Amino acid sequence: MQRTKIDIQKVLPNEGQIEGLPRNPRLIKGEKFRKLCRSIQSLPEMTEARDILVYPHQGDYVVIGGNMRLQAYKHLGWKEVPCCVLPVDMPVEKLRQMLIQDNNPFGENDWDALANEWDSEELNDWGFDVWQEPKKEKKAQPTKDTRNETEAEKPDFFAAMLGDRIYDSDNEFDIPTLRLDRQPTSGLLLPFSGWGADTRAKKGISTYHFYVEDYRFTNIWNNPVSVLDSGCSELVEPNFSLFDTTPIAYGLQQIYMKRWIARFWQECGAKVYADLNVSQKFYKYNRLGIPDGYNAFATRGYADRLEYLKMEIQIAREISGLDNPNMIVYGGGEKIKELCTKNNVLYVEQFIRNRIK
Repeated sequence: MQRTKIDIQKVLPNEGQIEGLPRNPRLIKGEKFRKLCRSIQSLPEMTEARDILVYPHQGDYVVIGGNMRLQAYKHLGWKEVPCCVLPVDMPVEKLRQMLIQDNNPFGENDWDALANEWDSEELNDWGFDVWQEPKKEKKAQPTKDTRNETEAEKPDFFAAMLGDRIYDSDNEFDIPTLRLDRQPTSGLLLPFSGWGADTRAKKGISTYHFYVEDYRFTNIWNNPVSVLDSGCSELVEPNFSLFDTTPIAYGLQQIYMKRWIARFWQECGAKVYADLNVSQKFYKYNRLGIPDGYNAFATRGYADRLEYLKMEIQIAREISGLDNPNMIVYGGGEKIKELCTKNNVLYVEQFIRNRIK
């Protein structure tokens, strides 16, 4: 085996590209990923002493041990990473064993030693999962507005809800099922805004939608808590763009992601509109995870696609079982507004700005 530094662009995560070697079974995201990044920044010496274990493959190097560290190095902008290169003739059975053993936490913690000889706050900062006594804070003087206190409590709860989590599903693709008890009932709660479209109003928006350019919200998958931190109470599902040219396999992944995020938001107390704005190719797949009887929908209106909107209204009727479903149509102009009025669904002007009745 050879120790060397390798261009990070040539070091690839294990995604099953080596025949006979399954992809890495562990994931990291949210607060745990942020802690890993912080620990690398604060203690780079640890990185120098701990190589990523890689296997040469088609001119690149596939990670056998250290996938999560590689993800953090890329996030931090590293150009090279220290690696231990395995022999090219190593049997795949050995690679499989190494992959699992690298993820296998042998031994157990001495909790008495951790409690009595280590500082719990330091352990938490270093990414070590340990229970901590809540900090005792001085009681604040009573004020008329306690919203700041409430907002300060939310992130800890949301972070606890995140983790690596799967939700119940009603379909063969394991796409999470939305909760019937966490949907808006009727009318649109204002102010209403597109996520990232108005940087002046990060606080105070009641309902966010995602009918904006994808780049504004692609990071939400890694940190769905960021939306809830804004203080909103109702949300439209993220609208990852899906076209007739999008491969079905990729489209299913996008639908899984938006429905997982929506279910996470529901578990944290938010109410969610199911997004119906996909191409015709994905209409049947986009219904996965929306249970019968769900009655909160949203879509984007397009003046040159009236037939699309008619079909989406029909989908909302079929799922809700109602002739007049609770549905929002965002933008599209006078033709779309006229169609919405005819079908008794709510039309929202595209450039609405923090307007309160």
